[in-house]
Amino acid sequence: MTFSSPILTLNLLPPEKLCCDFNYWSRLFSQDMQQLWSKGHGVPLNKLPSGVSDLIFPYLLLALSDYKISNKKLLSGIGIDNLINLWFDKYSLNKDGYFELISPTNVIEF
Repeated sequence: MTFSSPILTLNLLPPEKLCCDFNYWSRLFSQDMQQLWSKGHGVPLNKLPSGVSDLIFPYLLLALSDYKISNKKLLSGIGIDNLINLWFDKYSLNKDGYFELISPTNVIEF
């Protein structure tokens, strides 16, 4: 008796072209982001529900990119991926629409 199981193949290599519909994303963000900023206020990024963190992540990338560009002399050789790994659990959302460093003295209740 032989059993065959389906073979799962998954290609994790990046595509040659990665296109983004900025009009679609900006429309989506402008409609939903104010509510997300309010609901996520003070919640550490690593404690956000996955659906919320998925929507917030592009903003984090933009914020880190801007920070890296404005401090390119200090951050030369440090990639955004390293900044994410180092800082992701150190920030929370602020209801005014920015990322705020979590103070070690802040007690966050859920």
